[in-house]
Amino acid sequence: MESKILYAKNSDEAVEQLLKSTNADKESIQITVKEKPSKGFLGIGAKDGVYEIKYNLLDKKDEKNDEVVASDSNVEENKSVDKSDEIESEQIDSKDVNVTEEEEIEIAKNFVEELLKNADVDAKVNVKVEDGLIKVKILGDDASCLIGRRGDTLDAIQFLTGLALNKVNKDSNTRVFVDIENYRSKREESLKRYCYKAAREVARTKRTKKLDYMNPYERRIIHSALQNDRYVITYSEGTDPYRRVVIEYKK
Repeated sequence: MESKILYAKNSDEAVEQLLKSTNADKESIQITVKEKPSKGFLGIGAKDGVYEIKYNLLDKKDEKNDEVVASDSNVEENKSVDKSDEIESEQIDSKDVNVTEEEEIEIAKNFVEELLKNADVDAKVNVKVEDGLIKVKILGDDASCLIGRRGDTLDAIQFLTGLALNKVNKDSNTRVFVDIENYRSKREESLKRYCYKAAREVARTKRTKKLDYMNPYERRIIHSALQNDRYVITYSEGTDPYRRVVIEYKK
C-alpha cells in the first residue's frame, strides 16, 4: 500500500489532489487526519489541514477502464462549462437590474450569516431598514468576540457588509449599520460620559485636552454631545486611523 502526506482545506480536496497526481484506486483510499484545518477569521490566519492518505495503485487494466470513464466525464464537464458560461452571462446582465430594498436586506443578512458561519460563531442575525439605513443586529453571547478592541472588528464587519451591497448594486444609496448585542448604544453612552468629564476639566483648567484616537462614527458622537456646550468647542485633528477630537476652552 502506498502512502502520502497532503495539505488541503478538507479531506475531499486532499483526495482530489491524490487522484490528480497518481492512478490511485478510489476504493482503497484510507484517510488519517494528522492536523485539522483552521478557518481563521475573514480568511486571515487560515491554515490547511494535514492528511495522511494510504492507497493502492490501479493495475493497467483498471487504469484503461478509468480512462474511458474519464473521457465520458470530460464530455459532461464541457457541457457544464458551457452552461456555467451562460449563467455567468446572465449574472453580468443582471447587474443592470435594479435591486429592491428587500433584496438588499437579504444580501446583507446572507453576507453576515456566512461570515458568522466561517468564524464558527453561533448567533442570530436580525435585519431591518429605517430611514434608508439597513440595520443589522447580531445577537448571541458568542458574538461578543467579534466586537474587537473599541469596536474595531465590528467596524470591519460593517464596512465589508457595505462593500457586499455595493458590489451587487453600485447605484445604491443605502447605508449599513451593524451592531452586536447593543454594543453601539453602550459605547455611545460611555463616550458621552467620557467627553462630558473631559469638557468639565477643560472648563475648569482652561487647558486644551486631546481625546483618544477614534473612528468617524465615535468622533461624531463627541462633537454632537458638546456642540451646545457654553464653555468649550471641539474639532478634530490628525489623519485616520490616528485622528482624534480636541476639546478647547471657548474664549
